[in-house]
This record gives sequence, structure tokens and C-alpha cells, in this order.
Amino acid sequence: MTEYTKTNYHDVDDTNGLHFLRDELDCENVGVTVLEADPGWEGKEHDHEEEGHEEVYLLIEGEATVTIEDEAVDLEEGDAIRIPPEATHQIHNGDVESRFVLIGAP
Repeated sequence: MTEYTKTNYHDVDDTNGLHFLRDELDCENVGVTVLEADPGWEGKEHDHEEEGHEEVYLLIEGEATVTIEDEAVDLEEGDAIRIPPEATHQIHNGDVESRFVLIGAP
């Protein structure tokens, strides 16, 4: 029988709107986070060059802008964006609540 793990992100601690699922799912190579962002929420500017992993942000609900280096990329529901490890980036939520699925892996 195949071994798997299951969780519901609502059951995972909320850290400033972030629900980190990697440990709950016992992931070895991929990180998965659900972000529920209030209107006007901003994430911290960061990159993942040291870890060498890329990220994909999938906007499930709402509107937001992701600044990658110096370029502002507007996202609407259903948009996904891939961010390379060395790129500095930051999420800026719009005027409504938004929900993202954030995925990162080496």
C-alpha cells in the first residue's frame, strides 16, 4: 500500500496569514504554504539563492502584485508565477482578501 500524508491547512497554525504545510505533510523536497492575506498585506522582501530553490505562487482568490527585482507583476485569480532562486521578490496584496498557494523546491 502506498504511504501518504494528509492535512487540512485550516488545522495548521496561522503565522501572520501563512499556513506552512511542509512539516505537516512530512515533505522531503517541496514546501507548500497557503497564504490568506488581508487587504493591504505585504510580505517581506526576500530571495532563496542560498537555498537554491525556486518558488511558484498561485493566486487562488483576490488580487495582488508581486515585485520581482524591480518589476511589479500584477496577478488576478488563477494566475501563477515562477520565481527563480536568485530573484528578490515581495508580495503586495490588493484591496481585497487574497488566498495564495506558495510552492518551493530545490
